Amino acid sequence: MPHIVIDKIKDLSFPQKIDDIEFLFKAQELIGVKTPLSKFLIKVQKRENGYLVKYDKITRPIISEIKKAYIGFVKLNDANIIFENISGIKEKLPNKNLLSIDDDLSNIDIVEVGFGSGRHLIHLAKENPTKIILGIEIHKPSIEQVLKRLEHENIQNVRILNHDARIILSKIPSNRLDAIYVHFPVPWDKKPHRRVINKDFINESIRTLKKDGFLHLRTDSEKYFNYSLNEFLNFDKIELKIKKNMPYIVSSKYEDRWKKLNKNIYDIYMINNEISPKLKEEFDFSFEKKLKNLTFKPLIFDKFVIHIEKVFKIDEEKELIRLTLGNFNRPEHIYILNKEKPEYFKKPAPIKENYLAHLELKRIFSEFN
Repeated sequence: MPHIVIDKIKDLSFPQKIDDIEFLFKAQELIGVKTPLSKFLIKVQKRENGYLVKYDKITRPIISEIKKAYIGFVKLNDANIIFENISGIKEKLPNKNLLSIDDDLSNIDIVEVGFGSGRHLIHLAKENPTKIILGIEIHKPSIEQVLKRLEHENIQNVRILNHDARIILSKIPSNRLDAIYVHFPVPWDKKPHRRVINKDFINESIRTLKKDGFLHLRTDSEKYFNYSLNEFLNFDKIELKIKKNMPYIVSSKYEDRWKKLNKNIYDIYMINNEISPKLKEEFDFSFEKKLKNLTFKPLIFDKFVIHIEKVFKIDEEKELIRLTLGNFNRPEHIYILNKEKPEYFKKPAPIKENYLAHLELKRIFSEFN
């Protein structure tokens, strides 16, 4: 982790400003920092030979902003650097093909969930050069492999997101997508709640697909096929096409292996015949009054979790709360500046589960204040 060790720190009051770096508050060992490009926390810890200064992992900024903050903190304390390991670290430029959960997804045309080695994703990009293809994958080595291939082949119309697909669809506008592909998802026979195909995913697929757009599930698991078919048939108005052992234009390395083993391959196509209402979700992550009567016990709900982990005192009126909040399978680690009118140090990603968790957080800890 990039860090520095300095020889001394002053007993300072906050906020403070050095050049264009603002030091906003001190919450025990944490200090809020704002630079022209970022907002994050640094941590200061006493060591035998001085004071260790490092960034907080939850609010990690880019390297250039960390360097600015460290330099500013040294100036602020009239300190000397005893050790540092950051000057030789080069900034890794962000990959334009790699998106974050906060990015706009309104221009996406086709989605592939769990693209693995990327054969089918690359095929989609080449066959649809005027379309923007979004690949969603949770396996980071697969993402790195595909990003390298996109760069090597100069493919410009693919975007990659490392997240849970069941969450991502909720950010895409209604009646937008030509197709959604779910090829050979993990069956999760022992943990069925983790399956991609479920009621909520199908609902969001119908909403985001254009009329005559389709969701294509391809699987070698008979159990998953039967489970998914039943999930689709729970809907009142639905058009399905089912195929078995039919050749497909792209075969993954795993599919090649399964064919040699004479495993059956199943396809379900769900064709959308609906025009859905526009997505009108506006997420207001504001607070009206200070959060009180905090509990450190995890609060687990149907679609989200709230877990207050630690409270850092700033002064008699303010504190910094570290918590986990949001979708049960992919929650966010986040901070709240708890004061007369609280605010998130950095707002959660604008997705439904985070917003529901935010509303419940307010209800539990401020309803009876």
